[in-house]
Amino acid sequence: MREQAPALTTIRVAGEIPATSRALGRREVDFGFERVFVPSLIVDHTELVFRQAGAAGDEAFVVWAGTIASGDAYVSTLVVPRAAVESTHGEITSETTARLLTCLDARDLVPILQLHTHPRLAFLSETDAIRPIVAVPGFISIVMPHYGFVDLTDLQLWSAHEFGGSRGWRELDAEERQRRFVIDDSVIHVE
Repeated sequence: MREQAPALTTIRVAGEIPATSRALGRREVDFGFERVFVPSLIVDHTELVFRQAGAAGDEAFVVWAGTIASGDAYVSTLVVPRAAVESTHGEITSETTARLLTCLDARDLVPILQLHTHPRLAFLSETDAIRPIVAVPGFISIVMPHYGFVDLTDLQLWSAHEFGGSRGWRELDAEERQRRFVIDDSVIHVE
């Protein structure tokens, strides 16, 4: 398996654990939420990450992290873990997962959901179901088709699944996806 290429875009990227950890209390809440609010810039950058990998014929993985408050989740951060990938399979190692969670802990952020691509159809494969990045009830796994060469704001294209612990994964239907995922405009031009 090959490792993913470096980021396609130039943005502020953190790679290491910060020297000083934050303790803002964001992780001191129960993990559970009804809706997920996502800034459109996070969606746009996720598309770039997916398409860069897809152009090479590889699957891609990201985690959306942020804050849970008043029963809702607010995504603020895109996490791009190093992945060993090939066209029909991608994998995040347990070591990378541990570093990912340590980096989020240091920033007092909560992993809210993971997204990854498949070459053609979007579905939760058997491997996806047994190897999520996070296995906490309420965590969501989203799979995008065609290596992410689709409009990620089109919730109808998402294959979204919520982890229910010993009950396994439950697929969210179109109506539930529409109700639970809110993509907010990150930039608004007013003239």
